Amino acid sequence: MISCHKPVVTVCLAVDPTVITKPPVDVELVLYADIVFTCGTKTDPSTPLTRQWFYDNQPVANDDVMFVAKNGSLVVRLSQVDHGGIHLTGTYLCHVTNGYSAADASARLLLHGAERTCKLYD
Repeated sequence: MISCHKPVVTVCLAVDPTVITKPPVDVELVLYADIVFTCGTKTDPSTPLTRQWFYDNQPVANDDVMFVAKNGSLVVRLSQVDHGGIHLTGTYLCHVTNGYSAADASARLLLHGAERTCKLYD
């Protein structure tokens, strides 16, 4: 009996890791003012970069209020929501991956003087 074995070839690629070069920063809420969270990245040019934004651990769906711009920034259009966006305070996370490595960075939309503002609605 003749047994033929095909040689197994393992190819290892040297791929630069994905890094976030310009992470989003915390922003203080200004009622009805639109906000842009940036997420600058660097990745190996031979691999496709995937970017996803999360708001309080939930994926952001592109809609009239939140959408990802062509440059990868997250735009939050507080001018389009009731109460100026108070209900959208929380943590925004940028997740990027090239299939070989991933990076995350987050920022918060903060409500300055939350106690004073909330008392207005009591």
